[in-house]
Amino acid sequence: MAGPSRENEVKSMIQKEIKAASAASYSCLFIGQDRAGYWVVKDAQSLCGGLFANRTEAIRFAVNECQRRSQSVIMLPDGLELDGPLDEREGSD
Repeated sequence: MAGPSRENEVKSMIQKEIKAASAASYSCLFIGQDRAGYWVVKDAQSLCGGLFANRTEAIRFAVNECQRRSQSVIMLPDGLELDGPLDEREGSD
């Protein structure tokens, strides 16, 4: 029979796993070139990212931030602005 402290420990472990899974779904980074020719890297919430002079450095940063999971790095062929939304529809409310 599990006591109250064991139940709390199990709940805590489950909450940590849920938080880790949620964080993993937001770990995708997008790369695109802005209108000025710089390379932009940012996540969907614009919490992580940067502006780079060349594509190689942008990719290196993104891969390192995604813990070398290249499937988490997405190149956007139509460009990307550092201060704008990822999706054009997001900015047109």
